Amino acid sequence: MFLETIRVGPMGNFCYLIGDEDGGRGVVIDPAFDGGKIMAAVKARRLDLSCIVLTHHHFDHINAAAAVKARTGATVLGHKESERYIHGDIRLDAYAADGASLDWGGRGTVEIIHTPGHAPGGICLIVDGRWLITGDTLFIGNCGRTDLEGGDAQALYGSLARIKRLSDGLIVCPGHDYGPVPSRTLGEEKKLNPALAAASYEEFLAVP
Repeated sequence: MFLETIRVGPMGNFCYLIGDEDGGRGVVIDPAFDGGKIMAAVKARRLDLSCIVLTHHHFDHINAAAAVKARTGATVLGHKESERYIHGDIRLDAYAADGASLDWGGRGTVEIIHTPGHAPGGICLIVDGRWLITGDTLFIGNCGRTDLEGGDAQALYGSLARIKRLSDGLIVCPGHDYGPVPSRTLGEEKKLNPALAAASYEEFLAVP
């Protein structure tokens, strides 16, 4: 199984493409801004795109979803809590439930974790036991903001506590290129990221 990072748009967004190494099934996560670039990556990998997964509802993570779906017929998935915030020509075809495994038709595993806080329907994905796609829940060196519609600092603190219990060896793949490096291990983040290192909710709130 592979994971490919596709940098898109003016906000340093990361879209991710995962799938079988030798062609076959594939999944795109958070398609935004440049559907053509994303589809070129799908074509280069000779993939049959089965799913489009949205880590949350914010426009900069979903605004190419309709275009990618139109070209592939892929099923659009997101958490049920995201549905009321999604408007226009994008619709959820199925829900991504906490603790479920994504049925995408490929050979690797994709586990879903509901991580509200930055957004009510925020999810993270553990891909093949190797990568942790975090959307805007966790960045390299910080975490998502909570002052947008539906944001909840207490919920985000709880979501980060769940993430801290995951394996140190997972490679964190965030939703934006905001850190000193594009990705690093969760073990490194536990040591270097003040949002994860906070020992209390009060300490977490003080993180700049």
